[in-house]
Amino acid sequence: MPARDKLAGGLTVLGSLLISLAAPGARAAAVQPMPPTPAGDTNLISRGHYVATAADCQSCHTAAGGSPFAGGAPLKSAFGTLYGSNITSDVQTGIGGWTEAQFDRALRNGVGKDGAYLYPAMPYGSFTKMSPTDMHALWAYMRTVPAVKNTPPPNTLPFPLTIRSGVGVWQSLYFKPGEFAPQAGQSEVWNRGAYLVAALGHCDQCHTARNLAQGLETQHQLAGGTVEGWYAPDISGDPLSKVAGWTDHQLVQYLKSGSAPGNAKTFGPMAEVINDSLRYLTDADLEAIAVYLKDQPKGATSPKAEPVKFARVEAGRRVYEEHCSSCHRSDGKGSRKTVPALAGNDAVTAAEPYDVIMALLEGFPPQGTWGAMASFAGSLSDEEISDVANYVRTAWGNNAMPNATPWMVDDWHKNATPTNESHALLCPNLPVAQIRPALALGDQNLKAASTDHGEMSRLVRRYRAAMPGASAGVVIQALSTAYCRAIANDRISKMRMDTQIVDFAQRAAITVRGTAHGESSQ
Repeated sequence: MPARDKLAGGLTVLGSLLISLAAPGARAAAVQPMPPTPAGDTNLISRGHYVATAADCQSCHTAAGGSPFAGGAPLKSAFGTLYGSNITSDVQTGIGGWTEAQFDRALRNGVGKDGAYLYPAMPYGSFTKMSPTDMHALWAYMRTVPAVKNTPPPNTLPFPLTIRSGVGVWQSLYFKPGEFAPQAGQSEVWNRGAYLVAALGHCDQCHTARNLAQGLETQHQLAGGTVEGWYAPDISGDPLSKVAGWTDHQLVQYLKSGSAPGNAKTFGPMAEVINDSLRYLTDADLEAIAVYLKDQPKGATSPKAEPVKFARVEAGRRVYEEHCSSCHRSDGKGSRKTVPALAGNDAVTAAEPYDVIMALLEGFPPQGTWGAMASFAGSLSDEEISDVANYVRTAWGNNAMPNATPWMVDDWHKNATPTNESHALLCPNLPVAQIRPALALGDQNLKAASTDHGEMSRLVRRYRAAMPGASAGVVIQALSTAYCRAIANDRISKMRMDTQIVDFAQRAAITVRGTAHGESSQ
């Protein structure tokens, strides 16, 4: 995932390197989908149950070992933890006292019963595309879910993330309500697949990168993203995407079982999606998803870099033979259940080389049957680390871009914040044309703008004067990235740094929205 897509470390790697490279078993799913309770219009309820399954509602609304849909499942980020709400029919702690209109507004407009904005962890950006028919069926089904009195733990978000009005600002910039519209000229199967991917399956919420303000970068739709530290691979039409080399049949088998011929078994959040949702869909719907994904524009979405002249692959081969081949073998296949394979490994061939770089810099401890890997940060130079990263990304049939650089490795060194847990913070790398005017504003001015509305307004005006065609999202992202770099070397904790960047981004969003609406920015 490109560094610019991270929320200043908000969704950090935090151990995902070990998980991605070693591919241990997935976390156990909380529960299996609950069958509908026969009541009222059973056909409508059955359809609603299917909609709930396709939308994977239970994964976020069922805690491990808890009652179905009673809430409490944690969604962790570097800023704190959000907990899924109770959506059983209990009147006091669930949605038993809601009306259908309130339920519809929450799912398709991101506004709760009490009128408060919902955090975008609830994928209303996708559910807004749901058809009224499916929404009505889902409501009918949810009314049959047995009431469970359960109050999930309170969210553990620091101020100012607890201020819901800030979510309203975010929605005004990044949320566009509207029902799914079939595309003319495409088959019924293709459009069904598009609806399942874009609306019910909300695939873009994980597989599309986000900017600093956590808005989806729709120009890179389905081209890869991160969730809870896991990398959700590129599933766009790009030739280097995860699904590019699969047949429709192989993709259907993967969606149904989590594995496909010649590819590693899925793990992490995607394993839960398959276990709790996709494996229960009809073959016709899985085939529709495959038809749609396999028919995306080729090479039009992924933010892939061009080949680089500094990719010294041959030098990397020598580093690999001396330091890596004894464990990972000369063919990159590793050893079953003890040393992960590098050949054909999604973490190795991701769009960006960060997973490989971080594995080399930080290493990782043993987990289960998988052995430990020592850090090479003190034994290999930045150039040697980038060289070997480019080698493993292009060897043994791996077809990733050899785009690691010595200065990229150096950036990771400078921005890493060592603690007892393995993690690193990297400020996003925006296109030079976007970031230069923001950096020119000066570190002290950027820091002052974090608490001074007048200074923030002045910086927004100065940036827009330098970049008159910049969208609101670009302005927020550029200023927040420059601020991230301004405080990167301050002696503060990672949690505090993350919070300060989010606070800055929110203040920038409020100011940008105000100036866009012609309001005074003084």
